[in-house]
Order: sequence, then structure tokens, then C-alpha cells
Amino acid sequence: MFKANAILCVLVATALCLDEMSAQQRNIGMTFSYAGTGLEYCFDVDDDNFVGVQLRAETSALFAFRSVYPGASASVFWNMIFKKMESANGNPIRFYAGPGLGIGYSNDIIGPPGMFFGLKGRVGGECTFARGVTISMNLSPMLGGHFRINEGMVNMRLYRSGLLYGIMPEVSIRYEF
Repeated sequence: MFKANAILCVLVATALCLDEMSAQQRNIGMTFSYAGTGLEYCFDVDDDNFVGVQLRAETSALFAFRSVYPGASASVFWNMIFKKMESANGNPIRFYAGPGLGIGYSNDIIGPPGMFFGLKGRVGGECTFARGVTISMNLSPMLGGHFRINEGMVNMRLYRSGLLYGIMPEVSIRYEF
């Protein structure tokens, strides 16, 4: 139930921002990493900032054989571009970093599944090719809590998977529209 409410909140927040997003460069695509696979939507706020919204399946516990089902998460990032370049072929390259928030339901490294919530950071780079295809690679560790109910009591721990698996590279392939 918590998982569905979290996804619904992210979708409503994104829909409320659609008016602001209409005149900006937008792209949508898939992200891939050991920690998860999902959908990502990005839009430029101005020349030096862009926002990313991500919905994904948390797969680290699945790949480590600690769970038979993946978890789910939603994240939003504010990315600040700190360096712009051009490749030898004239393709724009941007390097960025910024803060974000994440919420979801998944296993942690220790213990059964539960809700997690925390602050995320993101650092990475991207290259946009001719036909509007963007390939990016980033790291996005999370500092947050992992919550689960045990014998009627809420048990909160540090979300270790967010720190450990967040420093593993994540590759994204998006299409600009």
C-alpha cells in the first residue's frame, strides 16, 4: 500500500509541474544498473539546471538472491550543470551534480523488506548525439532510513543499500522530444 501511495505522489507532483515543463527541452528513457532498472524523465529548467524524475525497480536484493521480487522506488533530482563541452563530432557534453529525494519499498542489505526514504546526491555526465539520443552515466548515493514493522513496532535503520549500491554506476539512455 505504501509503495502505491509513493508512486502516486510522484506522478501527481510531476503532473503539477507539466505547465512549467512545456517550453523546455525534455527527454525520456531507461536507466540500468546493478541497483535498479527503470524509467527516467528529464527536463531543462534553464541553461544551467535540469530536473530528473525516476521510477525504477530496485533489483540489488534480487541479484544477490536475498529476495524473489524486486522493490520499487521513485526519485527526483535537481541537477546543476558545472561544465559544458563539445565532442570532436560536435555533440554537446554536460557534467552535472545536485541533490535529490528518494522513496520506495525494498530489502536492505540486512533484514526483511520495508519502506525507505532519504536524501540523494547525484553526479554524472551526459552526451547528446545527433537524432536526440542522450547517453549518461552517474552515481547517486542515498543517505536515508529503512523502516519496517516488527511485532507492532516501527524499526528504523540506516538504509545501507542506498549508500553501497548508489556508488555503482548507472547508465541511462534517453530520447529527446
